[in-house]
Amino acid sequence: MIWNRGKTIGRGGFGLVSIANVQHQNGDQFPPIIAVKTAKVSASDSLIEEKKLLDLFKECHCILHCFGDDVTTEEGEELYNIELEYASGGCLADRKGLPDNIVRQHTKSILIALSHVHKLGYVHCDVKPHNVLLVADSLHSRNKVVGEIAKLADFGSAKNIKDDQDNKEFRGTVLYAAPESIIHQEYQPESDIWALGCTVLHMITGKSPWKVEKGAKAEDVLYKIGCSHELPDIPSKASKDAKDFLKKCLIKNPKARWTADMLLSHPFLASIGDSHQQHCGRQKHRFPKLFRGFSPMHQCFHVHNRVQAC
Repeated sequence: MIWNRGKTIGRGGFGLVSIANVQHQNGDQFPPIIAVKTAKVSASDSLIEEKKLLDLFKECHCILHCFGDDVTTEEGEELYNIELEYASGGCLADRKGLPDNIVRQHTKSILIALSHVHKLGYVHCDVKPHNVLLVADSLHSRNKVVGEIAKLADFGSAKNIKDDQDNKEFRGTVLYAAPESIIHQEYQPESDIWALGCTVLHMITGKSPWKVEKGAKAEDVLYKIGCSHELPDIPSKASKDAKDFLKKCLIKNPKARWTADMLLSHPFLASIGDSHQQHCGRQKHRFPKLFRGFSPMHQCFHVHNRVQAC
């Protein structure tokens, strides 16, 4: 693939994301516009690992597709690039208070992706609205309520379920993290299901799953999510089926949460067609220094260092 880098549309710890125009040659079937995720070659390990995972998950139509990778030299610097589908609709974080039918459509797409990832022995570890991208649906039909497909993206925090559990580190985003991830840095498919519930809440309300008062201390936020009996509020305006669906996701005990496959059969998703499945007494807790200085007002708070259990 031959492409020309355009404007930058995103930045992260890995590097940057740009729009790129594709030059079609030799009959190659690529879209005219793609997204290119880029890191310096000297700091590209995580991006190389993400490319390997995207190749592993490529059979699922509800996971962002990777067309390939290459190395370019730009302004005297070697860059590693992976070429991805361009999500013209942005991400779910940009959508506020979606109608019930669209929430159900996107929820089903995310679950199809998670089911695929979990069956292949991986956990995403950072499911949230910011990592669900909206791609124009070239197979749009009357069975679908929107002309976009929600696709799971950003596997930079993903891990193999069988990875050494002695190597404990926090992955993901605090306000979408499961209680066991906050307390013990544990990541299993059940952790993704909690994060899915938080993501569905965001689709319904347009707000963070946790209400955080201005000036709240990081330790209080971490305690609330990881150690207290509190749960994210389920809005009264949600439908009966939506409320029940969320209750199957937002359970403190991870073993009591429904699996992705179980949730795909939940009545909340019953009316969504299957046409796109073919694609596939409070104790004192000490929180680690890693979280000190964290402003809980930021929904996208990330940490990637070792932490201790509370």
